[in-house]
Amino acid sequence: LVIKFYLNQMGCIQSGPTFVVDGRSYRIVENIGEGGFSQVDLCREEKSNRLCVAKRILCHSRADSERAVREAEYHRRLRHPNLLTCLGHSVGQPITSVAATVVAEVILVLPYHRRGTLSEELDLCRIAKSSIGLNRILSTISGLCSGLAAMHSADLAHRDLKTGNVLLDDSLRPILMDFGSVTDKLVWINSRQEAVRWQDFAAEHCSMTYRAPELYNVPCPGIISEKADIWSLGCVLYALCYNESPFDPVYSRGDSVALATCSGIKLPTSPEFDYPSELQQLILSMGNPDPDRRPSLAEIRTVLAPLLISAGLPTEEPEDDATEAAVVSQGDVRLTSVADTQEA
Repeated sequence: LVIKFYLNQMGCIQSGPTFVVDGRSYRIVENIGEGGFSQVDLCREEKSNRLCVAKRILCHSRADSERAVREAEYHRRLRHPNLLTCLGHSVGQPITSVAATVVAEVILVLPYHRRGTLSEELDLCRIAKSSIGLNRILSTISGLCSGLAAMHSADLAHRDLKTGNVLLDDSLRPILMDFGSVTDKLVWINSRQEAVRWQDFAAEHCSMTYRAPELYNVPCPGIISEKADIWSLGCVLYALCYNESPFDPVYSRGDSVALATCSGIKLPTSPEFDYPSELQQLILSMGNPDPDRRPSLAEIRTVLAPLLISAGLPTEEPEDDATEAAVVSQGDVRLTSVADTQEA
């Protein structure tokens, strides 16, 4: 694998098909992942020899295509050090053979981060029965708060925040990715039909062991807010501390995750690692089953600030000049409802 990596770095492996996005030619090196809606390939820009990632989304309808293009636009316009950017995108015919029902393929070209995801690192820690350490926990959750704040300031919510959607760059900065589940920050539910649509959306796009209770049982009438992201962030913070989501054991046993979330996030009864009480209380507050009683991102950062200072870490992630540009105007990107995305 090490030899293969360096061969890739030198451009010696060139066996895959090529494609063009925004006037740049790319060659697929190898497949590195697949999901229910997409395929992820390691590829190389032929002119610069730079490695990057192509997320190839197979679309079975016009609505699928529009949703995939919106995902690309969110990546390109939500510019923040802790949010994954998009290097380019295209809409066209699939570049490899696929099912006849596929009407188009949307390709997102994204930066390549060789360290992989936070989930992969925590899996190794779980096997080794070790922790990434308090300083890493604090710097990671602080960075995610910063990126999520930029998204929420654009009146958007991620809806699928989990360790598997957090990349790590070479400096171990956390980078939130996968904007395929992004919706408006505030969604009002006015009918039973809308509630059912949202529950179907959550079942398809929001990972079970990080999903907020209000996405299992959508209130009607009611509102789905950015506090669902706070719940997911609390699950991520728990995983940073204990190497798994608080609801992974529930899922592994085959018990009802939806029912378990009704009691909120609980700390382990016999933890392997000890953390400051402020951090433990923060996990519990973020995992409150009542969205209105969960802290805001500003309140979370207030709790984290003295812990970061004690650890000799910066209290805020360095932000570039484009942070203010994170606010996406509705003229640039049409913010659609779940009902819109399900029309085909």
